Amino acid sequence: MAIPGGTTRTIGDLVPGVIEALQQRTDVSSLVPKYIRKALIELTESTAFEELRRTGPKVMLTPNVAIYPVSQFLNNGDDYNFPEVMTIFVDVPNNTVVDVVQYKNPQAIERMIAPSTVGLPSRYTRFGPNFHFGPTPNAGYTVYLRYQVKHPFPASLDETSLKAQPIFIPDSWEEIVEYAAAERIAVVKRWNDQAKTLHDLIFGDPEFAASDGKKGRPGLIAARTLQNERDAKFNSRQLGIMTARYNAR
Repeated sequence: MAIPGGTTRTIGDLVPGVIEALQQRTDVSSLVPKYIRKALIELTESTAFEELRRTGPKVMLTPNVAIYPVSQFLNNGDDYNFPEVMTIFVDVPNNTVVDVVQYKNPQAIERMIAPSTVGLPSRYTRFGPNFHFGPTPNAGYTVYLRYQVKHPFPASLDETSLKAQPIFIPDSWEEIVEYAAAERIAVVKRWNDQAKTLHDLIFGDPEFAASDGKKGRPGLIAARTLQNERDAKFNSRQLGIMTARYNAR
């Protein structure tokens, strides 16, 4: 079921747009679903999309144990692209008051997971297939993870099943996926001019990239507003008190 503001479209719905971006080169039609898939994988690896956000199960930590399998914090069948929030109930055993466990790199919390360093976990990291919590929990705290899943695809990757695969991105990002898939095909077919044109359209011209977005023409990705950013626009904001500087005369 589509979420509010989501889409019900499939990879097959994007195929005509990719062919159009390649100047109606219908001889590449059989390649298009595969490269749409590659474009979706890339774009959803680092950009937050509401359609792919999930909340994992509640997990009770074991006292004096700092290391846990990542899979324990995910729903069945899920794999994530990135974690967003690790939440911990701090009032054992009532579990009514929450705080956030901050993500740090492995080096930052290595000394916090020593057996002699115990307490309320305030940091965590991922190392290989495991999460490491620091300090090592001194009680059975309950935690849960909010995360973004990898874009799902069918087990069978033939052209027919790929075309029927739903896409989990906002409608406004479909055009970006079409151009990104077209760019990949242009590279494979050595249509260098077309590949460069499409790349600049998606990511901005060379001056925009070289100036870290301060100069030049931005691409489509830079111009898009994500759903969470649109939602935030309607939040009330506290006004700061301005005090005029006193000037003695």
